[in-house]
Amino acid sequence: MTLPINDVYNIDCLKGLEQVKPESVDLLLTDPPFGINFHKVGTQYNRSQKELGKMYSEVSKEDYYDFTLNWIKLAWKSMKPTANGFIFSGWNNLGDILNALTEVGGRLVNHIIWKYQFGVFTKKKFVSSHYHILYFTKLKEKKDHLRTFNRIQEYTNSKNPEKLYFEDVWLIKRDYQKGGDKTPTRLPLAVTDKCVRMCSNEGDIILEPFLGSGSVVLSCLKYGRQFIGFEISQPIFKVALKRIEEVKSELTRADNKLDTWIKNHG
Repeated sequence: MTLPINDVYNIDCLKGLEQVKPESVDLLLTDPPFGINFHKVGTQYNRSQKELGKMYSEVSKEDYYDFTLNWIKLAWKSMKPTANGFIFSGWNNLGDILNALTEVGGRLVNHIIWKYQFGVFTKKKFVSSHYHILYFTKLKEKKDHLRTFNRIQEYTNSKNPEKLYFEDVWLIKRDYQKGGDKTPTRLPLAVTDKCVRMCSNEGDIILEPFLGSGSVVLSCLKYGRQFIGFEISQPIFKVALKRIEEVKSELTRADNKLDTWIKNHG
């Protein structure tokens, strides 16, 4: 059975990915579990802790490569031969993701550093205040001209359209989540918007195997992309679904643009 697109599903991504139409996805954009126990609580990938803010203990170090290779192999089958991908990672298990991409035949285009405004306090080492973003493609070098890369002027410091340049270090603040239920490591829309706009086109299908708080889907709705996403944690899925439904509701109101909603609600 093939799952319909333009919807999100509260299931394990390994089960969900098996039901995505083969070679249908234009862009993989995902923030998988980092395998880091940020809050020293719990051990399950299903994030079953009671508090949403204490759910990010994911896959063990010993199992991380196998876990990563399994979901990447399934995602790979769903991606078109011309598809691109962005995978977010902390530094701890970055090697496992790079090795898994090599295993399936991915070609790294850029190793992007997302620098944000704060990190975890440390006593005897430098504070980590960045994430890695691996930008890759299924295309081989000789067919790279087929890869989607939209040169959007607002993402460069150059004022000359003929000399636009785009740096691989992104200085973007992390989200501050106000009140209510919060999810760990929510991606800011400034990050997901940039990936969506530069490496996909209107109407393209974007896959997010680890939905989290739903930022990727919000960017898809904002810029006219289609989507499919999975989230195994029911509490986190509910938070994402609430955000997504609010955006869909706003889209039905002719007197209220989505950009206004995004500015007010994040």
